[in-house]
Amino acid sequence: MSFSISTVLDELGIVIKPAGIVCMTPGINCIGIIDSISEFELNCPVPLGSYVWHAEPGWAPIDRMELERWLVDSPAGTHWLISQRRLVELERIPTREGLELVLWGANDIAQWLGHGVLTGRLKLSIHENDLQSMGTITQRAQKSTPPPINVVTLKPKVVLTEMLSQRGYERLQVRPILIEGREWDIDGYLIGPEDTRERNRWTLIEDPFTGQLTRKGDVEELQYSPHLETITPKSWKSIEMIRSELPSVCEERRHWQISQPSSDGEIQGSILHWWRIDESTAELTNSPILIPGWEVEFPDTGWMFVHGLSGEILNSPRKINR
Repeated sequence: MSFSISTVLDELGIVIKPAGIVCMTPGINCIGIIDSISEFELNCPVPLGSYVWHAEPGWAPIDRMELERWLVDSPAGTHWLISQRRLVELERIPTREGLELVLWGANDIAQWLGHGVLTGRLKLSIHENDLQSMGTITQRAQKSTPPPINVVTLKPKVVLTEMLSQRGYERLQVRPILIEGREWDIDGYLIGPEDTRERNRWTLIEDPFTGQLTRKGDVEELQYSPHLETITPKSWKSIEMIRSELPSVCEERRHWQISQPSSDGEIQGSILHWWRIDESTAELTNSPILIPGWEVEFPDTGWMFVHGLSGEILNSPRKINR
């Protein structure tokens, strides 16, 4: 049945105001934010201030993979997703910290519209040509697969919609993906002036697609690993290569207090000294991680990879792996 979600909401006394959100998942559009609800509308499943989304009719159903792609870029808050596409492989609705999702499929829509018609609050004109069989929707050729057990997924530091908007891009084709990386735990000593030794521990991120080894710093981890397409690198750095890069990543410059005698007494001060890691005795262990990012189809360069931690625009990992 063909109908306008916005019109139905308006007739039922649910007023929507624009949200100004450009959805990166094709076929799922943000209608707006609920601004007011009529006192006569008792069946609205979400409160004021909730985001309302509409998944338009289409051949492909919504499965867990597509829903998790949508969750990655959705703002925090309560979301009401009304889907006219078939829902498959959703025995458990995916979640995300700070986001509550109310998902409606065909049966929910039918009951909601039926109740509105029976109570006289909604008048719908149904045409034979507008009827569609949900049974004709084709299955996805490739099903989503769960991420490996005990693998940590890093949280993006980049807000993709803002980054693209700042560069003058709107409504580009986007595919959220994950790339495999490694997290290195380093136990070792920093050696300072006068052979002072200080035991330290570092957590580093090895990104095989940029070739960089960096400190993890304030990078956060997701509480769940989304079922997104994951790209595996062709090769990894050896432990000897990682060890050789430790000085450039782990060494620090610090102030060192000094004192010198003088005719007026003792003079105290500080100078900057390098504290260098003893990489030869450092202990290294690694564990797998998943690094977030997006494949974006830019109008001038085609499909490129936007790194979810640094915001760098790079060649797609698919091209690198060829």
